[in-house]
Amino acid sequence: MLKAALPLTLIVAVAALARSWQLSQNEFSRQYYAAGVRSQLESWHNFLFNSFDPAGFVSIDKPPVAIWLQVASTKLFGFSTLSILLAQVMAGLAAILFVYILVQKYWGRMAGAVAALSLALSPVNVAVDRSNNTESCLILVLLTAAWLGMRAAETGRLALLCAAMAAIGVGFNVKMGAALVLAPVLALAFSLARPRAPVTWHLGRQALAGVVLVIVALSWAVLFDLTPARDRPYAGSTRHNSMLELALVHNGAARFLAMAAPAGTPASPSPAALSETSPAGAAVRQPVMTDDSPVGPLRLFRPRAATQFAWLLPFALLGLAFAWSDAWSPGAVRSRRVGAAVWTGWLAMYWIVLSFAGGLIHTYYVAVLGPPLAVFSGIAAAGLWSRWQAGKLARLHLPLVIVATAAWQAYLCIAQSETIGSDWLSLTWLMSIGVAAICAAVLYTLPRQDIRPAKLFAVAAFGALLVSPTLTAASVVLRRPNIATPVANMTALLAPSDTDRLASRTARLGAARQKLTGYLAANREAAKFLVAVPNANVAAPLIIATGLPVMAMGGYLGDDPILTPSDIERLVSERQLRFVMLGGYTLAPAKQTAALEPIARWVRAHGRAVDPKLWRLSGASSSAPYRINLGNEWVEVPPPELFDLWGKAN
Repeated sequence: MLKAALPLTLIVAVAALARSWQLSQNEFSRQYYAAGVRSQLESWHNFLFNSFDPAGFVSIDKPPVAIWLQVASTKLFGFSTLSILLAQVMAGLAAILFVYILVQKYWGRMAGAVAALSLALSPVNVAVDRSNNTESCLILVLLTAAWLGMRAAETGRLALLCAAMAAIGVGFNVKMGAALVLAPVLALAFSLARPRAPVTWHLGRQALAGVVLVIVALSWAVLFDLTPARDRPYAGSTRHNSMLELALVHNGAARFLAMAAPAGTPASPSPAALSETSPAGAAVRQPVMTDDSPVGPLRLFRPRAATQFAWLLPFALLGLAFAWSDAWSPGAVRSRRVGAAVWTGWLAMYWIVLSFAGGLIHTYYVAVLGPPLAVFSGIAAAGLWSRWQAGKLARLHLPLVIVATAAWQAYLCIAQSETIGSDWLSLTWLMSIGVAAICAAVLYTLPRQDIRPAKLFAVAAFGALLVSPTLTAASVVLRRPNIATPVANMTALLAPSDTDRLASRTARLGAARQKLTGYLAANREAAKFLVAVPNANVAAPLIIATGLPVMAMGGYLGDDPILTPSDIERLVSERQLRFVMLGGYTLAPAKQTAALEPIARWVRAHGRAVDPKLWRLSGASSSAPYRINLGNEWVEVPPPELFDLWGKAN
């Protein structure tokens, strides 16, 4: 028993190390979500409505379940960077254990161990498990739904099918439409497992399960929308203050369809598009913030996406073939057919969606493909070895798969490497591919009866094939990635460590934030809000630092139609709001400028500009060029200006 548990223990230890080493370098990861966590610690009202800010002014533009888990973690361990990220680390480790349990049940311990190891070292899964994005929670919920769906198909029990659909409904409350992709797979697997049952039997059960899915999925959104607008936050990233609109548009159609941009605003992400000119007159390039690779069947085969999750793709495709051949072999149990159907459906459905989605797709979304590819890699490893031992494979088959996978990895590595063989990184992956090829050649020449040497070289070959994904995963562990949209890139390992620079930058930003919040807090008097700012990205660090209400006037991007000038006037007359900041950091310069221009005009007409020397580290003129870095591209935007609306120029 102890011997059997040792491989899994080592795999979990490796996975935990990859997900927790130097985790503090990611700080709060996406400060937008971290600010929501701090705000929801303030009251049950904020928690229930997934509020972004302590005053309950606007909600986070995602459903609440993943954020609630982060709130629970911070409630237990205190509000900190590590307590927020711990929820995702634990979800990632739980997913690895789940994959092992599901695979070993149907295909044995060896398959389960290889599948768990493949997922543990999947670069994009390591990256998202080290961030506070929602993918880790989504994957864990989908695995739960897959397990319940398999059990339902095996037994024909309606309760299990309803439970599987309820889990999908919970997934909808993690990432909305992204979870629904698995629902038809589980429904189809359930019906195909019993083809001789009457049509009415199938329709009745599928209808009931569908009702459960709808009820669970929409329960929170309906509660949100039925609550009077005055008693809840504004629904972030919507035009009509509706959570159902958020599900259908911003987190629905906009993710999968190319949406038309508003007049004067370039469709994002277009690397060559120009927004309105800045005050200095310079054209502003819109940065590439999403995956702009061409849609189509080859999208996920391109190195940009494939290096995140598909290093063992030829291996996994063979595993898919083995899964189906084993499922239909004489004497095969129904559970193997069910498992093959669910994992194939998961892989195929998400692969199709991510390949042809033309909307706001981030590269790290491919993390959802990590589990099925890991499963098929495990099935391939176990299947190859068992067939080799039984003499069911020609001498060429096992070496051929190793060579094909090595060639695929060479293609991915060459696409990333600027110079091959002139640095330690390229020498390492070249050596690993060479070792795999040598082992394949030895396996081809070994007599079949030499089991021990064959096993040794097979393990060495597979270990060599894990070097490149491990190096890629290490890039987000040893170097700080883009923490908002985390992706892995092995060439980052060649860059010098920027720990000192990051520490200096963090200290500088902290000092600037402290001076601003110190001034605001000292002069806020009885105002409800510390300050009103254009968007949630400006508000988030202020909320994290103070825990005080900061108003994001335009929501996440700064283009939500939440307020009018008359609303600002009312808040000022009621003494709820004193300070308003205009300009500064934004993810959507053109959108924000257009949406908030009427408010900006009113603020400039009725407020007094506060001397920058009082609240900024540098007293630079507000007319000086102000540039921010978005997606590794420098963009010029209007500089931040602070206005006092109570008629005082302190």
